[in-house]
Amino acid sequence: MAKTTKNSKKSHKRPRKSAKSRAKRLVAIVTKPAYLAVLIVAAIIYYYVFYYLITSSNYGLFLLTVPIYVLYSLVLTSALLLTIAVSSIHGGIKHGRAITGSVSGSIILLAGGTIASCACTVPIFVSLLYVLGATVADVTLINFYISTYQLYILVVLILANITLIYNYLGKI
Repeated sequence: MAKTTKNSKKSHKRPRKSAKSRAKRLVAIVTKPAYLAVLIVAAIIYYYVFYYLITSSNYGLFLLTVPIYVLYSLVLTSALLLTIAVSSIHGGIKHGRAITGSVSGSIILLAGGTIASCACTVPIFVSLLYVLGATVADVTLINFYISTYQLYILVVLILANITLIYNYLGKI
C-alpha cells in the first residue's frame, strides 16, 4: 500500500493570477465596445451623483474642498468597479460560472461625495446620527473630524476601490 504524501495530493484550488494577468484582463474588458460604453456611462452618472451631493449640501454651489484629481480618481475607480461587475455578471450568465458582482463602488462613491462636500450637516445624515444615539457634541465632533481628514478618507476610499478591482479581476 502506497503512502500518500502532501505532494501527491491534488489541490482543487484555482491558481493565483499575477498582477500582469489581471492587468491584461482589465484591458480586455475595457477595450470591448459594450463595456467601454458601460464605463463611460457609469463615470458620467457617478460624476453627476457626486456633483449633486456637493451642490445639495452647499446650497447650489460646487465648492470642492479636495483636489479635483481626487474626485476624478474616485469616479473612475468606482466606474471601473461597476464595469468589472457587469462584465462578471455577463460572463457568469453566458458561461455558467460563478458571478462576482458588487455595488461597493457605488456605496464608496456616495460616501466620498458626502465626505468631499462635508455634507455632515445634511439633515438626513444628522438625523441618522441622532437615531444611532449621537448627541449634538458627537455630531459636531464627527463633522470636525470628517472635514479635517476628508482628503485622507477619500484616498482610503480610492484605495478600497483599487483593492476591490484587483480582487475581482483575480476571480474572473
